[in-house]
Amino acid sequence: MRTLNIAIDVDGSPSGYISWHNHFTNKSKIRTIRPSIKNERFGVQRMEMLAIYFAIVDNLKAFKKLKRTRQVIIVRSDSQSTIEQLNKKTGIRDKLIQRIYNSIKKMLDKIAYTIVFDYQSRTKNLAGKIIENIYRERYQKTIDCILGK
Repeated sequence: MRTLNIAIDVDGSPSGYISWHNHFTNKSKIRTIRPSIKNERFGVQRMEMLAIYFAIVDNLKAFKKLKRTRQVIIVRSDSQSTIEQLNKKTGIRDKLIQRIYNSIKKMLDKIAYTIVFDYQSRTKNLAGKIIENIYRERYQKTIDCILGK
């Protein structure tokens, strides 16, 4: 049986943006959710865990279409603490993150794929670059408004 590796980059921002990029299908998605409160404890980790959750949910149909292959799905994030939590190397101290984690695990128990959670540096994370572009465009619009353009 042939092995098929599918890599998905994910990123979440406390300002309410969650994005993922599937390298196999070359598709990306950006979601806007309620932003975390400024300087909220665990706010960044919550968004990163939600980004992983939505990346898996949004790509389930694409995974199911690929039959007769052994699939290894590699979910990559630039949040080392989130990856360590998903790989059970560190504990989860926040109740909301624990609920998101439990939802991810429940979902993964129902599918027959091998899922690997891997750390990737921020400079190589395509989903992070998507969010950076959103910030850059928003910043440019603000500057243009100030300058009267």
